[in-house]
Amino acid sequence: MTTSFSYQTDMTVDNLLTTPFDLQNFKKVKGQSNSGNAIKRTYYLKPDTNGMYYRFFMFRPMTGNRYIAGGKLTIESGLKNGLEIITFKPFGKYQYDYYDPTETLIEVIAHYNDKDLPELAFIGLDTLSIKSKLGNKFLRKNGCFIFHHDKNVLTLKINNGAIDWLKYTRLNFKLNKNNIPNGLLIDDD
Repeated sequence: MTTSFSYQTDMTVDNLLTTPFDLQNFKKVKGQSNSGNAIKRTYYLKPDTNGMYYRFFMFRPMTGNRYIAGGKLTIESGLKNGLEIITFKPFGKYQYDYYDPTETLIEVIAHYNDKDLPELAFIGLDTLSIKSKLGNKFLRKNGCFIFHHDKNVLTLKINNGAIDWLKYTRLNFKLNKNNIPNGLLIDDD
């Protein structure tokens, strides 16, 4: 099953949820970003070490177009966070470094598709395309498709039949239909 839109791959949904992208490579391509401490959510994965939650974010483009599955989609302008990445950074040698090889990806919140992150280019796709690409094995709640594997979750918010935003989150428990945290279902941007 193909889960990337810029190239063909045999990646499965489970593989996507386990390792969605290479965080360090993505940061090298992007260069520096805005950053600061992140609020720890009770459901976030907590690695077995002392450290801190940190977030990196980029604003939506002010004008122009954004990438969408091989085409262009016009967006509104504004300084709303467009892409936010939350990591867990262990205390120590790299804790204040942007390029921290010891950090763990915790969450990605995306309101647009970034051309350097084709693995998560779902914004704007209709629900039939999502089902075709990711399958029908997902939970539904509050207008969201929720794909999960082990402790990893991809939440796709649907608005007018298309994906409006997404969250990829690593949890500290296995998800089921009875324990979905509200934070996965809301746009807290």
